[in-house]
Amino acid sequence: MIDFYYLSGSPFAWRVWLALEHKALQYKRIDLSFESGDLRKESYLALNPRGKAPVLVDGDISIYESAVILEYLEDKYPDSGGRLLPKHIHCRTLSRRLINEIDVYLDVASRRLLMATFFTPKEKWDETKISHAVDGVLSELGRFEDYFTKSVGNDVLSSVEFSMFPVVALMLRIEERKPDLGFSDSISPGLSRWFAALSGLSIFQSTRPPHWS
Repeated sequence: MIDFYYLSGSPFAWRVWLALEHKALQYKRIDLSFESGDLRKESYLALNPRGKAPVLVDGDISIYESAVILEYLEDKYPDSGGRLLPKHIHCRTLSRRLINEIDVYLDVASRRLLMATFFTPKEKWDETKISHAVDGVLSELGRFEDYFTKSVGNDVLSSVEFSMFPVVALMLRIEERKPDLGFSDSISPGLSRWFAALSGLSIFQSTRPPHWS
């Protein structure tokens, strides 16, 4: 049985949850609480000394860094459930590049927006800073436009979808708190269609962060 240490609302934890479901693996989800200090406890730091989520424990191996976890699941359980990465080397390399771009560039842009809104009291919101952060996220998302347009309707789910979807969902979650954010009105038709298509799938509905209304 795989132990999956999960933090609700974390895009990185969400991508691993999606991967576990897609691979049809047996696992135990262990919910962590940031407020309760679970990520700073000695027992957890023994699994991930960086004190971040998620962590996967499979037998005698403990793995952190979500992109690595997805690679591990694909390598360890190649014949279980659906594939997380394409078989063909060129397509596989493209997927890895896209995931790296999501983690290195899009996540950084989205965190700026997250810090300027969710982690800043409303009375201290800096509208100029927030607007610039939104522009940064939209600029990064624009770099994936070709992927969004081509992947709609092809019924393929992979580590790319599982890495991208939670980030976009989190941006829309921020807009629920700040309705005048303008994010959903500014995303491209390709991204809008892509997100709507995935949102209708049961795997994305059943893994939605529990604390989200």
